[in-house]
Amino acid sequence: MEKLKKALLKLKSIKNIELYLALLFALVVLIAVFVGSAPKKSENSVADDSYISQMEHKICSVVEKISGCGKASVAISYATNEEKVYAYETETSSSGGVVKQENSLVYVKGEPLVTTVLPPKILGVVVVAEGANDPIVKFQIVNVVVTLLDVAEKDVQVLTYKS
Repeated sequence: MEKLKKALLKLKSIKNIELYLALLFALVVLIAVFVGSAPKKSENSVADDSYISQMEHKICSVVEKISGCGKASVAISYATNEEKVYAYETETSSSGGVVKQENSLVYVKGEPLVTTVLPPKILGVVVVAEGANDPIVKFQIVNVVVTLLDVAEKDVQVLTYKS
C-alpha cells in the first residue's frame, strides 16, 4: 500500500501529467484504429480463391489432354464473391376481400437458412498452352473453357506458350 502511495505522489509531482496522459491515450487510440482497419481477407474471399484455384487446375488438366496441346497454364479473373440464396416462407392473409402476402426469412438456430450458394461471377479466362498456335487446338481449348465455366467465347483468350 505504501508503494502505491509513493507512486501516486511521484505521478502528481510530474509537470503537465494531464498532457502526457492525453497524448498517451491519443496514441493508443490511433494504434487501435489503424490496426483495426487493416484489410483482412474474409471467409468468402478465401472460399472464392479456393473455388477459382480448383477451376484453374481442372481446366489446365483437361486442356493438357487435348490432342496437339502440351503444357498449359490457366488464369481466371472474377468480380463478385459467392452469392447466397436464402429460404423464404410466404404467409398469406385475407381481410375484407384483400389478400396480403408477406415473405420472411427462414431461420435455423438463429441463422438464415441458405438454400443455394452461387459461385463468383467470372469475368475472363486466359489460357496459355503449347500448340495453341494451331487453330483447331485453339478452338478446342476455347470450347473446353466455355463448357466448364459457362462463359462467353469473347471472355476467353488463348495464347501460345513461349518456346
